[in-house]
Amino acid sequence: MEFRALVALLESHGELLTVRREVDRNYELPALLAQAESREKAVRFENVSGSDYPVVGGVLTSLRRWAMGLGLPLASFDEPNALDNYVAGAVASPLPANVTDGGAVAEVVIRGGDIDTGKLPAPLFFSGDSHPFISAGLGFARDPSSGQQNVGFYRVPVIDRRRISLSAGPTSHLRVIYKAHGESGKKLQVALAVGVPPALQIAAAADLPAGISDVDVAGALQRKPLEMVRCQTSDIMVPADAEFVLEATVNLDDWVDNVMGEFGDQYGKTNSPTAMIDAITHRRDPMFHVIMAGMNREHNFLGRMLGYHLRAGILDNLGEPFPTVRDLCIDMTPQRTGMRAQVIVSVDKESDDEPRAIIDAIYAMQFGRFPLSMLMYRIVVVDQDVDIRDHREIDWAIASRMNSAQQFLVYEDKTGRGAAVTRLGYDATAPIGLRDALRRPDIPGEEQYRLDDYLLDD
Repeated sequence: MEFRALVALLESHGELLTVRREVDRNYELPALLAQAESREKAVRFENVSGSDYPVVGGVLTSLRRWAMGLGLPLASFDEPNALDNYVAGAVASPLPANVTDGGAVAEVVIRGGDIDTGKLPAPLFFSGDSHPFISAGLGFARDPSSGQQNVGFYRVPVIDRRRISLSAGPTSHLRVIYKAHGESGKKLQVALAVGVPPALQIAAAADLPAGISDVDVAGALQRKPLEMVRCQTSDIMVPADAEFVLEATVNLDDWVDNVMGEFGDQYGKTNSPTAMIDAITHRRDPMFHVIMAGMNREHNFLGRMLGYHLRAGILDNLGEPFPTVRDLCIDMTPQRTGMRAQVIVSVDKESDDEPRAIIDAIYAMQFGRFPLSMLMYRIVVVDQDVDIRDHREIDWAIASRMNSAQQFLVYEDKTGRGAAVTRLGYDATAPIGLRDALRRPDIPGEEQYRLDDYLLDD
């Protein structure tokens, strides 16, 4: 499904607001976009100061919207682990893309002196942001070792009319590509696509393992191959139906610091190389996708896809040494976890030592090329009678079953980032000897009694 097709669907469902008054892209547009998201609405700004292009945001803010964007029934991901299982199926059976000779994204081609990023409605979101940012761009770059294209979400500071930067974090595959090209001295060309199919946004947000094609997984997610087209100035392949594509050459000798309000409601600083834009292509009537930065719904919800990859990897590693592990949940809700994630583990323990051993094992795991602990804030182990997807249940278990100082674990930071990211472990299970005393009250046969049955007329 094209990005604009999802926008049209939202409009037909009454879930798209339209702002026709002129709005300033800096601060005013973000403030209004955040308010629209809080009302669970997408929004289209038809008149953005200094730009000829309308802005659309607040699109992929719920599992229901994700199902809509994949052309699935709206309740497809309502059950626990339904999304994880669906993505796992797509990873196991990817659908290769179709390569086309042309596409709507190249209906207009801008080169040379006509290139001006200032005409793109990239906002300043927050008072401490260092640059205007393109927030909904998917970056495409080729891995020099495998030749495979990497696709990922990258925040993109707009530096001047011809220069941007694809800002790659420390665990990003793009950071590895930058390093490899810097060592080889080879030219690195990249592309940035804005307004891409929802399936590709979901696949890119999942941070799939190296060697797995995000594009092919996206095809499987939407049950139809993506249409890809070659860039105007490089061999990079981009979605043929994207709204915009920026083609650029990276200057690995020119790095820039950038600061942006992040998903955990704090500022984040990164350093990345600049890229000179060689061409901008777009549809004849394009719309510019903006993801509201900071601790806001679309931003945070796409971030949850990282949890899919983490959950599958952790469960796989725990399976043999810890057969008593029954389920696992990755919580990436910033209001509870800040800039990192927490892991909730359900266990049917056979000894009181198991929870600590499980916590130790998870913190010792690798996430691709990096320690998993870089992404974690805390790990909580609970008994099977606790709903690991209900934060109120987790709080109850911590308050009710942590009766010993030995059940609270503090791990010194091992990433060199200081005490602010010290890791925590909670053994919130009932000691085996106290299980009977700490059991939860229950109503025998409760599930057979339904109030609605008793309210029916005789």
